[in-house]
Amino acid sequence: MLAAAPSQGTCVRSSHAGYRMQLAAAQVVRPSSQRLLKRQCVCMSTATQKVSDLPASLQKIVGAFQMVPDPMARYKQLLFYAAKLPVMPAEQHQPENKVEGCVSQVWVLPELRDDGKVYWTADSDSQLTKGLAALLVLGLSGCSPAEILSLQPGFIEMLGLKQSLTPSRNNGFLNMFLKMQKLTLGLVSSKSGSS
Repeated sequence: MLAAAPSQGTCVRSSHAGYRMQLAAAQVVRPSSQRLLKRQCVCMSTATQKVSDLPASLQKIVGAFQMVPDPMARYKQLLFYAAKLPVMPAEQHQPENKVEGCVSQVWVLPELRDDGKVYWTADSDSQLTKGLAALLVLGLSGCSPAEILSLQPGFIEMLGLKQSLTPSRNNGFLNMFLKMQKLTLGLVSSKSGSS
């Protein structure tokens, strides 16, 4: 089931009967051979995604979190990730890099390198949120745009962090992921527009 997202709005997320709305990219070829990327919402079950379907870097992170049975230990693991996140220069704290819908201030910035992979930097004014951002930076850096755009948000559930985080933090984590997909889509759009 496909439903086009509003042209200027964000993808509407809903959750019922185990389904989530996901941001995905679909390439549309016009008769004039002009390529456009169109955002679409795709209704998919979170149960259809397996750890083995994730990019290798994200598989390692999910596996590491799944091996920690205690919610408090997972919380501490996030703080460890926060301490390892490289510093993002203050001049990159721009409105276009800011994640909306987070309790804390969060910025994410992609870089599409010559190898065709996307690499991320991120920052937050909260250590816990910085840990969540670091998890995404480490898990999605080095992925192709196609890998990032095809990733379902169900991997967030696989991490087992829901019990350790407040609902607003869980929602903020999802918003970070969706912002990273949106920025990736922008990179692909600008690259195809300049070629």
